[in-house]
Amino acid sequence: MHERQKHLYVGVDLHKQHHVVVIIDCWKYKLAEIKFKNNPSTFSTFLLDIDKLIDEGLAPVFGLEDVGGYGQALAQFLT
Repeated sequence: MHERQKHLYVGVDLHKQHHVVVIIDCWKYKLAEIKFKNNPSTFSTFLLDIDKLIDEGLAPVFGLEDVGGYGQALAQFLT
């Protein structure tokens, strides 16, 4: 299996009130789109939603687009 096939790619568009996530595989096939509130109490649920999409042996790779600092809390949570 090629290294890229071992990951799901999680792109996060960050906003003041909510975040929008698109999850794709290495062939750029869109697996899901998730919207959740920009509130640390929702971050665990967001990860559980991603976990449901991950097959054994796959690992998520996160990419956060952050312009105004709206993703600081999520970035700290993920690290």
